[in-house]
Amino acid sequence: MFNPMFVPPRHNAALFWFARTFVPQLGRLFGNVHDITVAPEDRARLEALREHRAILSPNHPTETDPIVVFWLARLLRQQFHFLATRETLDGPRGYLLNRIGVYSVIRGFPDRESIRMTRRLLAEQNRKVVIFPEGLVYEHNDMLLEFQSGVAQMGFWTLDDLEKAGKEPALPIVPLAIKYRCCRPPEADIENGLRALECKLDLKPAPKEGAYLRLLRIGGHVLANLERAEGIKPDESLPLPERVRAVRRSILERVAQAIGEKVDDRQPPGEQLHLLFNALKAWVGLLPDKHTEYEEKLWRQRTQVAAPLFAELMRLHNFVAVSGDYIRQEPTAERFLEVLGRLQKEVLGKIPHQTPLAAVVRVGEPLRLEARYTDYRKSKRETVANVTRELQETIRTMLSEMSAVATPLREPVLPEATSPH
Repeated sequence: MFNPMFVPPRHNAALFWFARTFVPQLGRLFGNVHDITVAPEDRARLEALREHRAILSPNHPTETDPIVVFWLARLLRQQFHFLATRETLDGPRGYLLNRIGVYSVIRGFPDRESIRMTRRLLAEQNRKVVIFPEGLVYEHNDMLLEFQSGVAQMGFWTLDDLEKAGKEPALPIVPLAIKYRCCRPPEADIENGLRALECKLDLKPAPKEGAYLRLLRIGGHVLANLERAEGIKPDESLPLPERVRAVRRSILERVAQAIGEKVDDRQPPGEQLHLLFNALKAWVGLLPDKHTEYEEKLWRQRTQVAAPLFAELMRLHNFVAVSGDYIRQEPTAERFLEVLGRLQKEVLGKIPHQTPLAAVVRVGEPLRLEARYTDYRKSKRETVANVTRELQETIRTMLSEMSAVATPLREPVLPEATSPH
């Protein structure tokens, strides 16, 4: 699957200097992020931990978030290590990331080498390690996937290591909330994005209809193609959210059936996607270092079967939000651009018209694991679950409090009476 399976963190002084010096330019080039804002009180929380080990846990709405956190480290003149999926460290980009402190984890597997490295960085080297608790990019800046328990569990294992080494068992988990806002009026980029999609789909441009109606029309057109591919007869009389749910369900069930799994109806759509993605990776499995030709043959067959299924799940990722609900719940330009961007990725293969963004970062009160260590010894699973839940709710609250930084849409979305809902 990967060669090598685990990539430890490395440090190249020249590359680290380059990345730290030019991270604002890299943010613009690779992530469309042109600025970062951190309030003095938030910086103070991190400054207070300058000489201490810590786990930093941000939300993960975009692929750009690691650049934002690296930019944050630059502002603080500190060095962070980052845990990233193994595929992130392939190629030239991965080479650079690895040499500025990024190391790997294989998502969906108990990656023992990665776990050992994280514990070593924290317990033996007193480093700061950035771990994204959602484990998957969701591309919804105002929403969270269910947090995975690995961050809290890793923290308590580190306390065990510290105690065995005769050190004070102390470790904070620091919640970080990242929210993106437009740096300039987005109307021109919205109009150009809508026109590009209408042109590609042979839809007549209708600027008088308003941006929101045009987005729904584009989404409905793309959705109809997906319905036909799934063997579902498009029915435009049905509300758009209902049609999206039907397509999503069809794809999820087809992928689940292929690997002998079931879709968990108790979970929200994003978490269903997350769970099935991990289940698919687990089904493929890892090829042991010592293996027979027959074992390798079976593994390669599984990878061939899984490849199009992974592609289906990643494609479905674009349509978790295209229901109208996401924008109508909070009609901001940032939400509109997120949905528009997903449609552009699906239809155009890229996002040619982007509004420059700025990242606003909030830092929550650290969750002191040592204060919960006695509880952990009595009930490990329950304490890990409680810390994970507290971390998620802290970040959710911070994101809600940051709603004022968003850019309101200049035109109103559809009122309830005339909405396709």
